[in-house]
Amino acid sequence: MNKYLLQFIVLLISVLACSEKDGYSGKKTFDGSFTNVGQLKLEIDSISDFNFTEFQVINEEGMELLLVMNRVNFSFDFYDLETGEKLKRIDIVKDEKFPIRALYGFFYHNSDSIFLFDQMQLNGISLLNGNGEVITQFSPQKVDRTSPQEWMKSLVNHYSRANNMTIYEHGNLYFSDMSLNGFLNSDEDMKAFRPAVRVDLVTNEVSRIDQITVPDFYHGKVWPIGLGNYSRIRQGNLWIYSWSALDSLLIFDNDWNQLKSVYAKSEFAKPLKYSAVSGSPNDIEIREIVTQTTYYSIIYDAYREVYYRFVTIGREMDDSDLVDQFPQMKNDFSIIVLDKDFNFLTEKRFPGKIHKPYNSFVGKNGLYLSRTNSFYEGLNEDEVVLDIYRFD
Repeated sequence: MNKYLLQFIVLLISVLACSEKDGYSGKKTFDGSFTNVGQLKLEIDSISDFNFTEFQVINEEGMELLLVMNRVNFSFDFYDLETGEKLKRIDIVKDEKFPIRALYGFFYHNSDSIFLFDQMQLNGISLLNGNGEVITQFSPQKVDRTSPQEWMKSLVNHYSRANNMTIYEHGNLYFSDMSLNGFLNSDEDMKAFRPAVRVDLVTNEVSRIDQITVPDFYHGKVWPIGLGNYSRIRQGNLWIYSWSALDSLLIFDNDWNQLKSVYAKSEFAKPLKYSAVSGSPNDIEIREIVTQTTYYSIIYDAYREVYYRFVTIGREMDDSDLVDQFPQMKNDFSIIVLDKDFNFLTEKRFPGKIHKPYNSFVGKNGLYLSRTNSFYEGLNEDEVVLDIYRFD
């Protein structure tokens, strides 16, 4: 064999070996890993909103239900995940003694204990019974009103959303804080910010969890505000964080000690390029949102013992993006699948303008993807169509 050809082959093997070491070992994409096993349709009446944003999968009396917070009717709606039928609606009782300004977030603990959360503050946490009546309210937050600056610093802007749900455990509520103070404004703010908050409902005290910080990856850079988002879930004895700009997942134990960082990068991800900061012109901010590939949420599928990490895939801008609301909803998205030990299994790409990946959830029949994307041509405001995919 020609010695130059032999040298080339050796060099090629070395390059490939290094490439595999830097990425996933044995990474492959299996298009057939997700099987579409059908659809479920939820009927929406005149006092409901098809574009529900706050929901939780629960079990009552052996039935798997989707509990939806109905902001239009000021109620909770319970849907059977087998038939799509709305089984019941519980109106949230308005009580002068325990006022509720507006519906923001909730956590269903059991059939007689549902927590309601106020927006932008911890005060006004309500505990409801199964009849929608407020049993009591909690106001643990000490607000400093000596000046506008101190008032802002003292607030906890808890982020209670379906992809970052507040968790109740053993007398404590665990919130995520998105900060009203702009923690991405400077390196100093990032290093000082503590996004995890505990509320002790027995002592009525608020404490920040020091071990949870903004990842080192963010330090030393200036970021557009959207890349400071993160998804956090509780699975068994673990707390799992997925940050928008971070390729890796951060895994913490019961005591909030970081156990490991798991490389979970999308094959569609490219080095982030952006120029937007707080206060940038609208067209620049839209460009950053549309063109960048970022991570949205992390979900655990207990039935199949896998994690789903959702990815918004960046694309080229088009003329309508500057006038459309939420133009990133036109983007394709993908789902990275990891096993229970966080080993990579596959990544599946889905076309844009059909599903609203933010409204995805897991049930015993599979992963439910909602066809409520505002750009979907077949959108019907009288029903929510859910495509069910099972990972095999």
